Amino acid sequence: MTTPTLLGTRVRLRAVSPNDAQARQEWGWHHDIERNYGHECATRPMTPDEARAWFDDIQHQNSSTFWVIEAPDGMAGVAFLHSLSEPDRKARYAIGMFDPRFLGRGLGTEATQLVLQHAFGELGLHRVDLRVLAFNTSAIASYKRVGFVEEGRERDSCRLEGQWHDDVIMGVLEPEFRAAFTPPTERLSGSTDEPLEAKGPRQ
Repeated sequence: MTTPTLLGTRVRLRAVSPNDAQARQEWGWHHDIERNYGHECATRPMTPDEARAWFDDIQHQNSSTFWVIEAPDGMAGVAFLHSLSEPDRKARYAIGMFDPRFLGRGLGTEATQLVLQHAFGELGLHRVDLRVLAFNTSAIASYKRVGFVEEGRERDSCRLEGQWHDDVIMGVLEPEFRAAFTPPTERLSGSTDEPLEAKGPRQ
């Protein structure tokens, strides 16, 4: 099954391409972003070997539900569904941005809307859930905007820089998403809006 292209007003979600390893390398590693994923990593350039390892890792994902997030100013991150259960009509969601310049612009929120629209539409899912570190309040707020609600916590599930942190478990059901959803109807080309090595988002 091929990866569908999902179009919004600020972002385009597309399949992985061979040029993505070089594009990912150009953004490098950023301490604050990696910390939100539960990784200890200094801000530094990404080596060619790390870029190849990152690319090799994403190629092992389910290709039909793994997207590269493209913004007008470059490859911004990745978003994907995994752990799909057809009998239970559910999946788990993860998203990761690559550089601080892509944060705070609504790009991740719109990418999440597009994936959920596909999940509850074409894929016929009933439930999508995720996990996010409790200190990542901006991500939690973004998830709530598209209908996710907090369902529980895994206490002290991540040890980071010498401290324990909880994982927040969030979920959204198809009718909840429909109630919160505002469709991004314009294509990327018409937008004038300007304002996750195998490491990645919480899974």
